[in-house]
Amino acid sequence: MADNNNKHAARFILLTIFLDALGFGLVVPVVPHLVAELSGGDTAAASAAFGVMQAAYAGATFICAPLLGRLSDRFGRRPVLLLAMAGATVDHLVAAVAGSVGLLMAARFLAGVCGASSAAASAYVADTASPENRGRAFAIAGTVFGIGFVSGPALGGFLGEFGPRVPFYVAAALTGLNVLYGLLVLPESLPADRRRALDLGALNPLGGILSWWRHPLIGGLMAVVFLFMLAHSGIQASWVLFTDVQLGWGPREVGISLGVLGVIAIIAQAGTAPLLIRRLGAGRALLLGISGMCLFCFALAFAVAGWQVYAALSLLLVAMAAGPASQALVANAVEVNEQGLLQGTISGVTGLAATFGPLVGAWTFAHFIGPAAPVHFPGAAFFLAGVLGLIGLGLAARAVRRSIA
Repeated sequence: MADNNNKHAARFILLTIFLDALGFGLVVPVVPHLVAELSGGDTAAASAAFGVMQAAYAGATFICAPLLGRLSDRFGRRPVLLLAMAGATVDHLVAAVAGSVGLLMAARFLAGVCGASSAAASAYVADTASPENRGRAFAIAGTVFGIGFVSGPALGGFLGEFGPRVPFYVAAALTGLNVLYGLLVLPESLPADRRRALDLGALNPLGGILSWWRHPLIGGLMAVVFLFMLAHSGIQASWVLFTDVQLGWGPREVGISLGVLGVIAIIAQAGTAPLLIRRLGAGRALLLGISGMCLFCFALAFAVAGWQVYAALSLLLVAMAAGPASQALVANAVEVNEQGLLQGTISGVTGLAATFGPLVGAWTFAHFIGPAAPVHFPGAAFFLAGVLGLIGLGLAARAVRRSIA
């Protein structure tokens, strides 16, 4: 973004990316408690509703990201970004005053729609950076996103001590101020003569997935990515509920744990994952990463103390090598002119997993703490995630053998 002469515009884009990550993480520690409050204190019912909300958020982002990206190609980045940020402000306010689970669920769906503005923000970064500096620009944007992702849950946990609605009001205030800032300083980055008409057929988020399904190597690896993300998003949906029931944690403790998780994720993505791939190769790093994920899930399933949870989190330093390793394997399997479609397909697969994973995780948790459960097992969702990881490990081993053959 160094190529952009308007430093205020660059700051706005970075603030938008930061607030997108911050706004999501800010409310994570308190949404389950707010759902429980609106559900009359029924933890099992609240967990199921929370899973639906997580799925609604992910599904809205999955469906709307291509649409908002294409709308920014047609009408420019500025109006799409500002409207999305304004929508996020309204969304946070609606969630803050919601008096029913249904209204809160609608607010989370709208949050997913507005969160899809990241496609337009990324396009703005590409517009305003020269080709030789785009890598650095996106690295800066990724770092800012990581900072927001890490600080959001910690701040949300702290604010949640004053009430489960407070983080929503804070998120609305920050986002609204950024909209006003953007109205004053953000220029349009896409000239009118470079805009393109809408191609409605290209808006189908499933198109890329279907095009690769029959590929002998990529189809298998896509299944691995799906299972890995299904397990990961199921854990996310159950985390707050599990730590509440099993460990008695409140918003503050949950916020700290999610902050620690975010720091570990940044270290893993920037340090251990590239190191493992470089030393072991993408195939072996993938198998090691999935193995670490399985161990992480099973360790969490039987955790009964906080220190055990934090010990399990250390396994993510290895587990998070699985994502970039799988991307490296599939990228090497196609031609250069197919990379865009392939990377879009990976995003589609992770989006689908993020849609269904919260449903599976939260409903599994709800069943095994409810009165009809064959055994009281709050860690059941994590155990299921570990089983999904083992299935993915088998598929990954087969795919790695094909890549070597």
